[in-house]
This record gives sequence, C-alpha cells and structure tokens, in this order.
Amino acid sequence: MPAVNEDQLLRRQLIYLESSSPFYAEGLRGSMVRGVADLPRLPFTTKDQLREGQQRRPPLGEHLCAPPASLVRIHVTSGTTGDPVAVGFTRHDHDANSAIGGAGFAIAGLRPDDVVAHCLNYALYAGGIADHMALEASGATVVPVGTGQSRRLLELIPKLGITAIFGTLSFPAHLAARAREEGIDPAGLGIRHIVTAGEPGAGLAAVRSEIEAAWNATVADTFGMSDVWSTMGGACGEGGGLHLTVRGHAVLEVVDPESGEPLPLEDGVTGEFVWTHLQREASPLLRYRSGDLGRVWTERCACGRDTPRIRIDGRRDDMLRVQAVNVYPQAIGAIVADDPRLGRHCVVAEGDPIIPPLEVYVEAKDDVELVGLAGRLHDALRARFTVVRLEPGTLPVAEHKTRIVHRTARGDELPPAVAAIRRESRA
Repeated sequence: MPAVNEDQLLRRQLIYLESSSPFYAEGLRGSMVRGVADLPRLPFTTKDQLREGQQRRPPLGEHLCAPPASLVRIHVTSGTTGDPVAVGFTRHDHDANSAIGGAGFAIAGLRPDDVVAHCLNYALYAGGIADHMALEASGATVVPVGTGQSRRLLELIPKLGITAIFGTLSFPAHLAARAREEGIDPAGLGIRHIVTAGEPGAGLAAVRSEIEAAWNATVADTFGMSDVWSTMGGACGEGGGLHLTVRGHAVLEVVDPESGEPLPLEDGVTGEFVWTHLQREASPLLRYRSGDLGRVWTERCACGRDTPRIRIDGRRDDMLRVQAVNVYPQAIGAIVADDPRLGRHCVVAEGDPIIPPLEVYVEAKDDVELVGLAGRLHDALRARFTVVRLEPGTLPVAEHKTRIVHRTARGDELPPAVAAIRRESRA
C-alpha cells in the first residue's frame, strides 16, 4: 500500500472545513493543528449537534460543505437513537465510499469470480445502494436481492450461480432454516462465502461455526457507519478483529467514554471510537463521537496486514444501568464468545430501574458446564447475573436483526422458550 501523509491530508481538510462551513469555522479558528497528533485540541462533533444543525438549515445541516448541486446521492442514518441525520455524497465521496468498502469486502473473502446476493434492505440508509456499489468495487458480481425474498433466493442461487451472501448475521441462519423447510440442504447449494454486516455476533465462535456448517461456507463480518463510510472494515481469515480500510480517508481516535480524554492508540486499547474525515466533501465529520465502544489492535495481523483492527463491544446508548453499575450488552456477548461451546444468547432486564440480577439465557449442550459463567460475568462487569441454559437452536433467528436485549419495562416480547422458563420459575 503506498505511503499516505495523513498530517498533510488533515491540514488540507481543515482548511476546506473552515472556508466552507460556519459550523466548523468557529471551532477551527486559531486552532494551530499541524497534524493528527493535534486533533485533541479541537472540540468533538456529536450526532445531537448534527441534528440541531439540520433543523436550523434543512435538509443537510450546517456542516454541509459542498454546493447542493454537486451532490449525487443523499442517505439517511437509521435513527435508532433519535431523529435520523441526512448525509450527502458528491461524486468524489461516492467513489471513495465504494473503494473503501470494496477493500473491506475483499478482506472478508469476496473475489472477482464470486456472484454475491446482496440481502440488506435497499432503503434510505447506506447499507443498500452504497454497499451495493462497494460490493461491485470488490470485483464481485452483485445480485440485488434486498429483503423479504427468501424463497425466491433459494431458487435463484443455483440458477444464477450465486456463490456468496451478504446480509445481517441473522439472515443466513434464517435462510438455512427456510431451505430445510423446502427440503433443500443449504450446504449443497454451492455458497462459498457469507459476509455479514449491521449486527453483532459474527465473532461468536459457536454462531459462526453453526452458519459455516449449515452452508459449508466461510463467515466473515464487516463494519461501517452511514455517516462515516458505509463499509470501512472487514474480517480476515485469521480472526482478531476487523481490518480498517480507511487509511488516507479517515482517522480513528480512541477516547475515554466518560471523560472524553484521548487514549494512546496502542495495541489492545479500549474506549469510544472518534472519527475524523481526511477527504470528504459533502458531509465531513471532525472528531465525531460515534458512541461505539470497542478495542483496537495495532500490531501486524497473522494475515500479514499492518492496518489497525477493531472490535465493537457495545454502544454508550445501549448501556444498562444496574444499580450503580453500567453494563454494555455487547460486553456480555464478548464474554460468551470466549467459550466456543456456547451459542446464541439473550439478556432479560427486569424493571425500571433495572432489578438485579440480569438474566442471561445461553444455548449450550447438556455436557457444557455453565456454573462458572455467571461468576465470569460478575468479575468482568461488576453486576449480578443468573445464567440459564437453552438447548442449541432454541432462540429464534429473525430475517433481519435479532434482538439480544429484552427490557420488561418497555414491554419487549420475549423469545417463547425464555418466556416459558420465566413463567415456570414464577409458578
């Protein structure tokens, strides 16, 4: 990979922001930022600020830097934690997004001779058409399936020579179950690669093994954000996080999620991810607090790549407050993932405020000892847990995203097996 002078790119980007956006100009005036190491001198950008700027200057907000006539596409974030934010793309932004995503999909295993079924929703968010273009940039041939067409897809896989599936982690498990209902063995359909996005779990050894066995295919995860780059990382075959593909296009900082203080970007550091665009024209972000909590590895991977690798462990806004302790659901998932004998899990939080213990229901065979899991969860997360065994395959798998955390106070519907166990325990 050619050398990239990110300090120089950052200086150019900051000049562009200051001259193009009143939103950024005030914070940049007199900042004396010479390079990436000086970024902590600048204020953060938050999604709430973007929403407020969008209300004052619709539709794309006060941080829009490119002339509206130069835009080729507008996406909208999912809005899962508030009003969605519109994100503009110039032709330059579009091409960069495709190249960055294409590199991530290639790391995840896609090749020019693959025919990939794109099974995410073609909707307002960037996972549809933007990821479609990135899949094409990987060299693969793309079949735009979308969602809600499981039966037709099973017919098309052999007819079109489809060799790969791209979708949420839940989708290939759902599709395998649908295939068996139709009397079809999914392992015999010729799928070589399953690439996932938008849902945690591909790092769970048991879940990954289940899907690999069902399809006789590799499973690799990808990472992206609609407002940064739609896909900007992929998992190699060696495991240990997702390789970032944003070199020369974005800078990652890691900060303390409570104080916002910067943390050294060194191997194994954990904290909140903060992103800064280096080459973005329409809707650039500067020190954007993503809300994602995770780990970064900076040492060379066993696959030979020297790009940083990340793992998302949770989100600040997913936090469960259990008495005086903050618990992040994906931190529970990371501990479950440490044992390859454990499968899917879900968490039930009772009451508001939450009444301990948190209930963790986990799929495991009868010969797998679960006594120590509650203790490991407590030792790592400092909250009380109960652990309940479920037979493998008990938890339902949705066609789109599968809910992991169930809050009784907001009336979340529990998986049938979990609801039955809770009724029996209260009888």
